[in-house]
Amino acid sequence: MPDLPISLDVLYVLITTSFIASLLTASLGIGGGTLVLAVLVVTVPITAVVPLHSVVQLGSNSGRTVMTRHHISRQLFWPLVIGAFIGTLLAAPLSAFWLTDMQLTLLLATFTLVVTWVPIPAVKTHSTRRNLVFSTTVSFVGVFVSATGPLIAAFLRHQAANRKELVATMAASVSTMNFLRIVLFSTLGFIWSEWLLPLALMIAAGFGGTLIGLQLLGRLPEQLFQTLLKLLLTVLALLMIVRVL
Repeated sequence: MPDLPISLDVLYVLITTSFIASLLTASLGIGGGTLVLAVLVVTVPITAVVPLHSVVQLGSNSGRTVMTRHHISRQLFWPLVIGAFIGTLLAAPLSAFWLTDMQLTLLLATFTLVVTWVPIPAVKTHSTRRNLVFSTTVSFVGVFVSATGPLIAAFLRHQAANRKELVATMAASVSTMNFLRIVLFSTLGFIWSEWLLPLALMIAAGFGGTLIGLQLLGRLPEQLFQTLLKLLLTVLALLMIVRVL
């Protein structure tokens, strides 16, 4: 096996996390991206967290996009794509690489706790202009924290016609946002080569989780999983804080 930037134990944890996260997102539309982010923060160098998370999420969401492409709402999707371009460009001069390890870790921990416990207001009517502004804002934030899936899910939940349309439109939108972040990090000089094997294994595990999760779509007890996920994310966020203090 080629030299790895992480231990085999950490690699196994990341593969398992990617599988579970994709299963959760595909079947329930919640929490998977935040779970992957939180585990990355406590297992890999902090400057690699957002770039790696973006690639893993692109892998799992692009697979989900292909498998659910017939359910994508183009009316919701295109304003989000345009906003993603604008938001990423605006964030480029203030990229996450400008933050210290402590600042970035505390930012990610705070973000994890906020999206876990603070209720996100529901948007029940469609507005192209509002969706464009939302996407621009969330894409800007995503350059620093990556796991904006819960915000997008809450924003689209009542605009989508049904659960399948929500999962499909979210997957397509998040894929686009992650792809743009990867392009940005590449231009900023992030070195991908040493991470190729961990990323490939995590993406493969995520694809497997998506396949199973889509079969369970709408069948799992959402409230139970949300409660357990909140507790797990809280513990991981506290571990992030302990790591730098």
